[in-house]
Amino acid sequence: MNLNVQDIYLGWTDLPHGPGCAFSSWAVDIREDEHFRSSYGGATTRHTCPDEDCDHGRSYARTTVRVVCLSCHCAHLISGESISSQAATTKATGFGEAPRKVAGLYLWPGEPWFDDEPHEFLVTHDKPKRVQASNVIGSIHEGRGPRGGKQFSATALPATNGTYGYGKLRWSRAEKGFTSLYAAAKWIAAQAPESDEAK
Repeated sequence: MNLNVQDIYLGWTDLPHGPGCAFSSWAVDIREDEHFRSSYGGATTRHTCPDEDCDHGRSYARTTVRVVCLSCHCAHLISGESISSQAATTKATGFGEAPRKVAGLYLWPGEPWFDDEPHEFLVTHDKPKRVQASNVIGSIHEGRGPRGGKQFSATALPATNGTYGYGKLRWSRAEKGFTSLYAAAKWIAAQAPESDEAK
């Protein structure tokens, strides 16, 4: 799927259940059909694009995802045009895999890399039900050293205008050259404001 670890966990919206839902569980189905564009406000005419394969006609391929809770009867319909879909496992996407507890922190895995192991992790102090930007205290990235061996880099101390990082999260501190996941996680733990090692 080629998502970085931030895109795997952050920026997603949890679909709400109805009030007092006793058994929060979703039944999810997908449907693909031909849908006609609305002609409200005047006739819809074919787009006059010079591309001979232009398909901006009166109809389009629509994909609809239906998400229903059979307990509280809450239903969500999500539809769009030209949506692609692919099946994978939780190991291939990272999301849905249990976090690893390393150096007293939880490491949430990203997608696997060369050796079928995750090459990125988001790091939290606790084990939230759903990882949010407010839970994340650091990140770890696998790379290769000068001789091709595994090395890890780590970022810590979230900061809106931090010097390090990319995407939704920025960081005040970064370090590279760790020879193990444990060493990178231990460094992040030492950066935390409440850590004695960080003082």
